[in-house]
Amino acid sequence: MEHKTADRPNWKRVTDKHFEVTHKVTSCFKGHVTVIHLKQVSDPLVVNYKEHEVCIADTGYTWMQHFPEEEKYTITTVLDNTGNVVQFYIDMCNDHGVDENGVPWFDDLYLDIVILPDKELFLLDDNELMEAFKKGNINKDQMNLAHETAQKIISMYKEGKFEQLETCMEHAAEWTQEKRFSIN
Repeated sequence: MEHKTADRPNWKRVTDKHFEVTHKVTSCFKGHVTVIHLKQVSDPLVVNYKEHEVCIADTGYTWMQHFPEEEKYTITTVLDNTGNVVQFYIDMCNDHGVDENGVPWFDDLYLDIVILPDKELFLLDDNELMEAFKKGNINKDQMNLAHETAQKIISMYKEGKFEQLETCMEHAAEWTQEKRFSIN
């Protein structure tokens, strides 16, 4: 499985960025929160989800990633250059933590969920998860963990009980209010 860090050091299309980390403890969330403000991007990154064409990285965009303690996922909230949510991207992970430099990391289990502002949900990369299992890159327990975590999130979301998205939006609004004019 791929070991990823929240500061995304090898992101070539991002030519200038501001990165920060904080630890938050509220009634609804306990864990690390990172922010990458994309100050300069060489090319916008546009992805397609069925009939939706979504720009997820461009100059002025912000990626806020939540690492909830004791959970097997992270949530990246993508904000456009006006602070509006573009998407929530949820990575299923084997584990996550913080390295010796204070940068959060996660071991990616391939399976992802995207939730768009219109509330449409997409389960992504199950084929990559299964291929990783077949090749021996992950074991059966890790494959099951990815599926179980995704199904738990999807069920909670459909029942209106996945409160982490509200927390992400609250934290994004706080950060936007505090930083909007100080990052330039």
